[in-house]
Amino acid sequence: MRRMVMAGVALTLVAVSACGRSGATASATGDDTLTLSIGNAHTGWDLASAALGDNIQYYEPVFDSLVRLDPEARPHPNLATSWSYDRDRTALTMKLRKDVRFTDGTPLDATAVRKSLLHTKEGTNEAAGKLRAIDSVEVVNPRTVALHLSAPDPQLVANLGDPSGMIASPRDLTAKGGPVGSGPYVLDKAATTNGSTYAFTRNPDYWNPKAYPFDKIVIKNISDPTARLNALLSGQVDWARITPQTARYAKGHGLEVRAHADSVEGLYIWDRTGRTVPALGKVKVRQALNHAFDRKTIVEKLNLGYATATSQSATAGSTWYEKSLESNYAYDPAKARKLLAEAGYRHGFTVTMPDVSSVAPGQQVVMTQALEDIGIKVKVDKIPFTRLFTALQSGEYPMSWFKLQSGQPWDFIQSELTKGAAWNPAKDFDPKLNLMIDKAQKARGGAQTAAFREINSYLQDNAFNAPWDVLDAVQGNSKRIKVTPRAFVSAVPIANMVPAG
Repeated sequence: MRRMVMAGVALTLVAVSACGRSGATASATGDDTLTLSIGNAHTGWDLASAALGDNIQYYEPVFDSLVRLDPEARPHPNLATSWSYDRDRTALTMKLRKDVRFTDGTPLDATAVRKSLLHTKEGTNEAAGKLRAIDSVEVVNPRTVALHLSAPDPQLVANLGDPSGMIASPRDLTAKGGPVGSGPYVLDKAATTNGSTYAFTRNPDYWNPKAYPFDKIVIKNISDPTARLNALLSGQVDWARITPQTARYAKGHGLEVRAHADSVEGLYIWDRTGRTVPALGKVKVRQALNHAFDRKTIVEKLNLGYATATSQSATAGSTWYEKSLESNYAYDPAKARKLLAEAGYRHGFTVTMPDVSSVAPGQQVVMTQALEDIGIKVKVDKIPFTRLFTALQSGEYPMSWFKLQSGQPWDFIQSELTKGAAWNPAKDFDPKLNLMIDKAQKARGGAQTAAFREINSYLQDNAFNAPWDVLDAVQGNSKRIKVTPRAFVSAVPIANMVPAG
């Protein structure tokens, strides 16, 4: 880029003192409280409307899941004690734990699991999308359930460790009276203010209390990042998502700061068929967009090192990652203009994009500038952040800055590449890609890994998007707790937070 303009980050930080702290406490009596701050608004207790990301922390206290995921995102027994697929991998049979009850007294059995999974599947949010492959759920016997699939789902078992696999009481699946699960805690309605603070106290009948050492969980919804940091610094909360711009300040004031690879950030091209902007239907135009961005400068100056430059969709450590694809699109505005000319757009073209400066001010400036540097005129459309997701998913904009997780290849394919994917608003149909997806879905072991990597290479060659970097999820916590992140997701499970020492 000719120049790098960075949006300033204004912080108003409260003074920190040793008094007035109300976060995690540790005592000989075990009267402990863990307080978290989440920036995302709660989407409601009905699992059919459950979102993922940090929203997972809202559901984890009250709803137990069929499997539990370890820090490497590998599934382990939980409500399901064992599982196995049939030969075609279209029937997943799960054995259920005995003597588990929901907090309303209803036994957790195969019938309850069937009703809960099918109810969640009927939703429209992210948790529901992970269950798309389920055709039916069979009650084999009270302790055994069989999930029958329309086609193999390579990620299904792991997804049953998130809200997709959480089980609600069949007496109130829509949670109109509040959440009823079999999890480690129950919602304390008297101490809860919807939209602001959610308090949970121990479920005395939970089967695995050692997995959750705190007696009380409090979750505060604080959308403003500066306010979240202030709450963390003053001891009002023990854990919160922070920004790269505030990480050094947090470290200097006695907090633990952790970061782990999270999502791929960049220019997402929603209109790859050229339906609204014909230029985007041409591969050379999309390749030109990939050469427009100075990824190294974005990582160093914009994200302050809390990111890793990349030009591929896969994140390092995932099964479909290929190191050889890491830097195939060098920053080269001259080459970008040459490709545009070869595609018939010597003088560029005009595109309308949403203003994302409310959530990513620096990214908005850098993106607009880089595109204009290669001759693309950007019309910035002011849009409330509350409308951004629905506008993008409905195809209202041909491309935009965005970030999506892509550590698990099958989840990425299902969320962005298939015709019915939530993040494929153009619903474009690429016959060659679809054959590759079908091959990967049916393959196993090393053959499946190779098939996923073939898809990753195809996406890069055909410039489905213009990735910049893999963003880190940056979190701060008090030194009174120990936190272990989970791979491939931004959320840190509450089960991965324990008293320090």
